[in-house]
Amino acid sequence: MTTPQQPNQAEGESRIRPATPADTPAILRLAVDTRMFLPHETGALQEEFGGFHAGQRGAGHSLVVWTQTPDAVVSGVAYLGPNTLSERAWDLWMIAVAPDRQRQGIGGDLLRFTESRVTAGGGHLLIIETSSDARFLPTHAFYIRHGYAEVGRIPGFYGDEESKVIFSKRLSAVVVGLS
Repeated sequence: MTTPQQPNQAEGESRIRPATPADTPAILRLAVDTRMFLPHETGALQEEFGGFHAGQRGAGHSLVVWTQTPDAVVSGVAYLGPNTLSERAWDLWMIAVAPDRQRQGIGGDLLRFTESRVTAGGGHLLIIETSSDARFLPTHAFYIRHGYAEVGRIPGFYGDEESKVIFSKRLSAVVVGLS
């Protein structure tokens, strides 16, 4: 199996590669370090990733990590897959970058890779759900900078004062950078 790389990526530069079961502890640390999840909430993530690695999540699901070199520390992660209840819509369930590596283009690399994966899989719409909590406002701004629009809110979804915020982006059918 070949390692997926970023478009125009030179040897030795950043890499996006499929996650392995050995990456799970680092991915769980990222989830906590980025405050996406509280430590006691990582059990569900661990179970989800275990199912993914066991081939129980269906065609099209991708769990990828960003590393400086193939065997380096995991600095970013993205988890996505087709929405089976829709026609050609996909969900990005998780995208995270280590706090000490944020604002260095890694999130953008992961998002572009995700979009390429979606279009390569026949998708045309990418949906991202997040929280209205103030700690996620920089995340909202990131999505907007990358062409996503807020398309809905569900008040009180995560708690009395915390809504679910839904972003989406219609993607072109042009596939870039995947071989």
